[in-house]
Amino acid sequence: MKSLLIAVMFFVGFTALQAQLKVGVVDLDEIGKNMVEAKDAEKVMAERSKKVQDTLQIMQAKFEEDLAGYQKQKSMMPVEQQQAKEQDLQAQQMAFQQYYQDKLGQQGELAQLRSELLLPIREKINVAIEKVAKEEKISIVLDKGNPTLLYADDALDITFKVLDQLKRGNKTK
Repeated sequence: MKSLLIAVMFFVGFTALQAQLKVGVVDLDEIGKNMVEAKDAEKVMAERSKKVQDTLQIMQAKFEEDLAGYQKQKSMMPVEQQQAKEQDLQAQQMAFQQYYQDKLGQQGELAQLRSELLLPIREKINVAIEKVAKEEKISIVLDKGNPTLLYADDALDITFKVLDQLKRGNKTK
């Protein structure tokens, strides 16, 4: 009987909490598939990425061709010419790595372009999510495909209460 009473109290408490806290879910992948701006950004990124990949393939092919030629002729070259060719090959490798880093690295051109293209799209999506959440009286919105918080009602923010608790040294009242 006692466990039934506890279960009923838990259910009533949960139901009351549920009435106060409404959670929504958004599938950002689906939104991205249906936004013209996102499709356009993806097309620009694909074109720019293809150009970079093509350039890298050309650089790699030239290096491999020069290396093969050097290996065939090395035994007939004077030492000075061998050293010069080896330095040239090292310079080609370094140029390849530098180009790769400049274009594809975390801070590279393509990463910056992606960020520039996606920022206005993200802002537009965030504004729409916030508007729908407020209209539907939703307290929290999560991404369906990734457990990421997309929107939270400011009334749910307990940051300063936590900071206050930390400043007091986690002492209980």
